[in-house]
Amino acid sequence: MHLPAELPEPETEHQRLVLAADLALLGLAERLRQHWTRHAAAVGLSNAQIKVLLLLEPSRPQPMRALAVSLDYDTSNLSSLVDRLERRGAVERRPDAGDRRVKALVLTPEGLRLRETFWRALTADPGPMAPLDVEQLRTLVGVLETAAD
Repeated sequence: MHLPAELPEPETEHQRLVLAADLALLGLAERLRQHWTRHAAAVGLSNAQIKVLLLLEPSRPQPMRALAVSLDYDTSNLSSLVDRLERRGAVERRPDAGDRRVKALVLTPEGLRLRETFWRALTADPGPMAPLDVEQLRTLVGVLETAAD
C-alpha cells in the first residue's frame, strides 16, 4: 500500500516497523481475500456466502441472529445472503426447536458439497503463501499467533 508523501513519518524505529508491518499485513490480507474470492467464485458463491457455509455445522441448526453476530453482519444483510443460499439449495431455514418464532439455518447436502469442494480447492492452493517454505510458514504462524494474543 502506498501512502501519500505528505503524511508525517513515524517518530521512532518501533513505530516505523509497526507501520511497515501493518501495511504489509493489509496488502497480504487483500491478496488472501482475492484468493478466497477466486475459489468461492469457482463454486459459484461469494466470499460472504462461503463464510456462512463454513460457520454452519452439519446437522446443527444455528439461529440466524447468532450467525449474524458471529459474522458481524446486520441481520437484514444476512437475510438476503441466506435467501440466495437457500435458492441455491445450500441451506434451509427451519423453526428453532426452542422458539418457533426464531429461524435457524441448516446446511443441506448441497451446502455440504459446495463447502467441501471450496475447501479442498482452497487448501490445495497455497496462493500468496506459495513462496514461503515450511520453516518460514512455521515462523509466520508463530509470529501471527503471538500478535493475535
